Amino acid sequence: MEQTTSGNDWKWIDIGKEQNLRQKLVKEHQMCESWMDALDQNDWNAIGISTAMEGEEAIWGNLTYIQSMEEKENSNVFSFFLTTNLLLTHRLDLSTFSKEAQEELTMNMKRAENALEGFTVLLNTILYSFLQQIDQFEYRLRELIWEIKENNNLQLLDRISQSRHELIIWNNLVIPVIELQLAIEETFNENLLEIFSFRQLCKRLKRIRLLITEYMKEVEALTDLESLVSSQRGNEIMKTLTVITTVFMPSTVFGAIWGMNFKFMPELDEKYAYVFALSTILLTTGLIYLYMHKKGWTGEILHTRSKNSLFK
Repeated sequence: MEQTTSGNDWKWIDIGKEQNLRQKLVKEHQMCESWMDALDQNDWNAIGISTAMEGEEAIWGNLTYIQSMEEKENSNVFSFFLTTNLLLTHRLDLSTFSKEAQEELTMNMKRAENALEGFTVLLNTILYSFLQQIDQFEYRLRELIWEIKENNNLQLLDRISQSRHELIIWNNLVIPVIELQLAIEETFNENLLEIFSFRQLCKRLKRIRLLITEYMKEVEALTDLESLVSSQRGNEIMKTLTVITTVFMPSTVFGAIWGMNFKFMPELDEKYAYVFALSTILLTTGLIYLYMHKKGWTGEILHTRSKNSLFK
């Protein structure tokens, strides 16, 4: 695909598989041939710049614009080469963007006065797609925040961890765009940067970074809350088991003694031996419980908690 904006002397060429464009593109810029030779050799985010010759500044590299949150290999990466009057792209699938984003991209590309403005318009479209997906993440996070009050378990902790991993991926996707923004500022004349699309790019990056930072804080707070609730519940369970074991220790001890099969055990022949044994067990059990309750060791294990309590 080749797009030349009406009334403006710049080109946007998506080279696709048209390798016969090599000779034509080499004439456009001396670095084009090296860029084309590097195509398809790697898929990681990489950026290069050339400022050796005034008026022929260039930026090139790869950029990930789609990344699955479940599979590492499920991603879309496109290559780009940018000068003030030429934008080359390779493996850029515009159909992955929403219809609204595609229409906005087409309209803004036609209004762009140079390739740099066209490229920042493309980056804004990518960031717009990021924001749409981050909004969906925000909805899931809100549901997770309230679910922690209703259903606190291992599955919920796993979802919190997945949310944290997703935010790390988003941060990993945005960092190369931030680097690209800085590379543009480093490479091109300041006068070329006084355009709305570049200012919009800076604002969207700032907005996305703020969202990621704040959501990361919320996820970390959820992790701490989940750990606190789990720890408290574990302590309550151990405390309850300890109290039960201690309270019923007399019955265990006396049961073990009177359950021995010795031939001579005088109390077994007494008329009221059973009543004596039962009374002894109940009395010692009651005394131990009263002692623990007076010391405050039974805590709140016998209290009924509020319906809205996190420590159910």
